[in-house]
Amino acid sequence: MTDAVTPDLQAESALAIRESLITLVNSVDGRDDEFRTWYWGTHVQEVLALPGFIGARTLRLSEEPGGAAPFRYATIYEVEGSASDARNRMFSSGLSTSDAMDLSAMIVAPFTPSAV
Repeated sequence: MTDAVTPDLQAESALAIRESLITLVNSVDGRDDEFRTWYWGTHVQEVLALPGFIGARTLRLSEEPGGAAPFRYATIYEVEGSASDARNRMFSSGLSTSDAMDLSAMIVAPFTPSAV
């Protein structure tokens, strides 16, 4: 299920191939609603305000997490320039946090376009 798509991501994707920063996260058990409110209402917006972040698409796993798919939520950030540099900006910018996010495991990984 797609929760949000920024118009910039759709429009810009047709014009240029950019690097992406992909995050995989979970909420704390029993706090999913609180997590989603904070994550999409606050966190993603804060990230998009950082230099170089131009769009985001948030996704939710269509089944219960486990096995080969241990994360319920994914966000694909489209960035100008280096996705590795964007990740460093994200981690050093002092973004807000929520104790409804499970900090015991998460992935924040930079991806570059691959040749087909």
